[in-house]
Amino acid sequence: MQFVKNEWIKMWSQKNAWIMLIITIALLSLVTGLNKYFDDPSATTGERLESNEEHLKNLKEWSSYGEQTPDDTAYYNDEIAKTEYRIANDLPSEQTMSRSENNNFTLTMSIMMVSIFTTVIAAGIVSNEFGTGTIKMLLTRPVARWKILLSKLVASILYGLVLLVIACAFSALLSFILFNNDNAITLSVVNGQVIEQALESTYFEMIGYSLASMVMTTIFAFMIGSLFGSSTLAVSLSLFILLMGQTATMFLSQYEFAKYIWFANDISYYAPGSSPMIEGLTIGFSVVVNIVYAVIFLAITFGYFMKRDVTA
Repeated sequence: MQFVKNEWIKMWSQKNAWIMLIITIALLSLVTGLNKYFDDPSATTGERLESNEEHLKNLKEWSSYGEQTPDDTAYYNDEIAKTEYRIANDLPSEQTMSRSENNNFTLTMSIMMVSIFTTVIAAGIVSNEFGTGTIKMLLTRPVARWKILLSKLVASILYGLVLLVIACAFSALLSFILFNNDNAITLSVVNGQVIEQALESTYFEMIGYSLASMVMTTIFAFMIGSLFGSSTLAVSLSLFILLMGQTATMFLSQYEFAKYIWFANDISYYAPGSSPMIEGLTIGFSVVVNIVYAVIFLAITFGYFMKRDVTA
């Protein structure tokens, strides 16, 4: 535990960790601000009425353009019925962004940024020690090498977790301040009648799937960083492989062996609203594949580090 604490303090003593935190908060502030700026006003009954009436007017104009197919006609009739229902029940316009919608939007962005920044930290935390020569002082201590390496891995994962928690908490606070409605319902038309349905929140479920994916990404980047003495090379190579790996897997998805590729089994593909890259994959199969790859990555990392020669 003491080794993890030392690595944690060392990590935050470097400006990179703070810069990435500031960038995360700044981008979330910008995106949330833009969402609010372009959002339909809905604070008062008058604003909701005006927004819905404007949308209703546009729908009626669009439905009258040219010849409409039966599907087009049915679509516009349903949308008009739902908009009229919103007017009658003083509901926000369909174009109005709710707190939940902004939270989900910023969560996707937070996960992307945190994954990239955690990769940078994990890939550089070991390679930077070799690049600067400080690894010699660490390894001269009467401490097993694996404990030193493990503490660095745990600190890297903790950084990602803390960064994600801060990003989510900050986004939730901004959403609470800027968005004064949480219209967690959706409307549908059944047999000519407009039906209200409550929206199920998938916020924490998305976080869970994304955390599993982030841990695997961190372990992979940590392995790359442990194999190279240059932090620049380790970080660049890690980001390149992670960014290009999914693209390459998509091209290989037509082959049977592709389902065993790590990128094809990214756990985040099973989050609500997503689907596996390769048809037929299941969450159970992907979990097993990720565990196998994690064991391989960690075996390479610790095996190489334990035998690595530190030149004077």
